[in-house]
Amino acid sequence: MNIISWNVRGLGGPTKNHLVRDFLAQYKPNIICIQESKLEVIVRPTWRAIVGSSLNCFSAAAATGSSGGMIIGRNGSLFHGNLFHSGPYCLTVEFVSVHDQIKWHCTTVYGPNARNLKLDFWAEIRSCKPPSGIPWIIYGDFNTIFSSMDKNSGNICWDDIYNGQALLRDLDLVDLRLHGRL
Repeated sequence: MNIISWNVRGLGGPTKNHLVRDFLAQYKPNIICIQESKLEVIVRPTWRAIVGSSLNCFSAAAATGSSGGMIIGRNGSLFHGNLFHSGPYCLTVEFVSVHDQIKWHCTTVYGPNARNLKLDFWAEIRSCKPPSGIPWIIYGDFNTIFSSMDKNSGNICWDDIYNGQALLRDLDLVDLRLHGRL
């Protein structure tokens, strides 16, 4: 299975759409999690123009004005998908493999930059936790750090680290370290 998570920082312009489409044609993901689409409405023809035909199914959470917006796209011949949660910061789809009927949840997040919204963000992630026994993966842009080692400059907000670590611990999640970027 090939999954790509990407903060695209806005879709809708022809240059960005061609970049996304070319990238997806090269790497051929089965699932894509997009953050910061900046699209208030997304319809099937727009989706196909952006990603092509292999990711023929999608669920979306609309942007508010020109910020936010998330999309989870999938290859419908490989996975059935049902919207589990759509909110201001999280979009969750319940996937079922066509091949072996294995069920799992995928959440993409786009966290707020404003400190006064962080507690709402953490609460929304908690609300996305699937029922016991169902595997869960979270991708996205948390706009926060989980360790002081994640910060390369500026002041560290210890409340963010504390709340992020509490979330990981409470939900039995693991923060996988990035090793390079595309």
